[in-house]
Amino acid sequence: MKSKNNNLIPKRTVMLFGSFLAILSTFQSCVKDNFQFDKLAEVKWNPNVAVPLIYSSLSIKDMLNNTGGSAYVVEASDKSLTIVYKSKLFSIDASSLVSLPDQSFATSAPVGVAIPPPFNSGSFTVSNTQTLSFMSGGAAGPKIDSLLLKKGSLTFTLNSQLHNSGSIKITIPDAKKNGIAFSKTIPLNYTGSIPVNATAAYDFTGYDLDMTLGGTTYNNFKITYDITLNGSATPPNGSEKININLSMNNLEYSKLFGDIGQLDLSIPSDTIDLSLFTNAAGAGSFTLVNPSVKVTIANSYGVPIDLKIPVFEGYNPGVGYYPITGLPNPFPIKSPNLAQLGQVLVDSFKLNNGNSNIVSIINNTPKQIVYKINASTNPSGGNQNNFILDTSRYQMDVEFELPLYGTAKNFLLVDSIPFTFSSDIPDELVSGLIRTYNSNGFPIDIDLQVYFVDSLYNTLDSLVSPHQILLKSGNVDIATGRVTSATQTIFDATLTTARFNKLKKAKNLIIKGIANTTNLGNTNVKIYSDYKLDFKLGIQAQLNLNVKK
Repeated sequence: MKSKNNNLIPKRTVMLFGSFLAILSTFQSCVKDNFQFDKLAEVKWNPNVAVPLIYSSLSIKDMLNNTGGSAYVVEASDKSLTIVYKSKLFSIDASSLVSLPDQSFATSAPVGVAIPPPFNSGSFTVSNTQTLSFMSGGAAGPKIDSLLLKKGSLTFTLNSQLHNSGSIKITIPDAKKNGIAFSKTIPLNYTGSIPVNATAAYDFTGYDLDMTLGGTTYNNFKITYDITLNGSATPPNGSEKININLSMNNLEYSKLFGDIGQLDLSIPSDTIDLSLFTNAAGAGSFTLVNPSVKVTIANSYGVPIDLKIPVFEGYNPGVGYYPITGLPNPFPIKSPNLAQLGQVLVDSFKLNNGNSNIVSIINNTPKQIVYKINASTNPSGGNQNNFILDTSRYQMDVEFELPLYGTAKNFLLVDSIPFTFSSDIPDELVSGLIRTYNSNGFPIDIDLQVYFVDSLYNTLDSLVSPHQILLKSGNVDIATGRVTSATQTIFDATLTTARFNKLKKAKNLIIKGIANTTNLGNTNVKIYSDYKLDFKLGIQAQLNLNVKK
């Protein structure tokens, strides 16, 4: 028979105090040998076989790999560690603030009345200039002075009631590219019947569109139609028109200048998960000495912005909310001026134990930070000279900085993982002994128990009996909070045939531990990157085998 190699300690991290909880339930094992009964000598009676199952040496970096997707670890020059949770509270790009809707303009030129009879030969030109009103996007109807288009198209649809061929030259003097105004000529081909129809489409990318009519207004531009007609055997009766439809589609700007008005920025409520405390079940006290929150605001809009945070609080399900105090009012938000066009201006503030209650908030081990943000543009009103680039962004980021320096006292931890002991445990087993050896270089005592449970979570057996501190703290220099030497611990668990039969039914492990930093949680300790935990597990099996004939 063969027995699969099994780890009686879970392979995933349970976090407390940054890395304290990782010691409890993270043993990423290095398996030395497969425990295979069919390779044992079959010529001995009652063999006593010792096999190493697990050997693991963990550093703090191994344990902190599972702090969570938004977290990372910062190591100082003295090797002390800080866990940082960074989250983007919101980010508003240019298209979300002001977009350009498709435009549609329908005009007509009364050409027939302008043509002097008779008109059966030669050509005649009539000009018509109109002012078109640009419909700007956004709830407040931004007052646009000018914009540089990075994308867009123009489509003209012509419909003539005249029995004449000719052409229409269309000019937008306020739209220029490389200093040259937009100008295109569209032919009209009379083939014996009316109306005479024509369609033409043009790329509008790269044009700078001035909509001030010489600095007197906004959201308006002029368009000129120079209509040239050739003589025809059918003279006009004076009522003919040429209908001109213009559509502007897929408009995107690279620069926009004007007054975007007072807009309420849409920032939904949201949460930040602090996975550091996910497995902490409570029933104890926990302190960090110097936690802090850094909020960074980056703005490249040439737009004054007012910001308020009516909700910013820690939250524990089933317990409640803990409002965070100390937020500045007003918030420090910088807006670039025209001389800073294209620059990103950054400002920040920090909440710490001197200007807020962040210490008590963090020490309540919140599972989430809940926030609500209100922001609006041009809070003072009036006429504003704003600008937006397509790269403009208004963004707020938050960093929770949790230096691993403090205490944990009587802290209850609970975790569960799937577990299946080998179904090939030999019937010949009489008894066994599981021995664990720990060398703990961390400043934490953990009273650990592992329960083997069935699929309905009924307890079948427990590993540690009687209850005891399985992981004893390393020796700590009280003055510095640093471990000076590791502590070694040996624990033996006797396994009878009856216990092995129970373990065969196990489907999950439930791990419970009570953690204390050194001195029963009454001394502040620090976590350093050079701390290590060595863990070894071996099994000694007493078998009763028959000699093969």
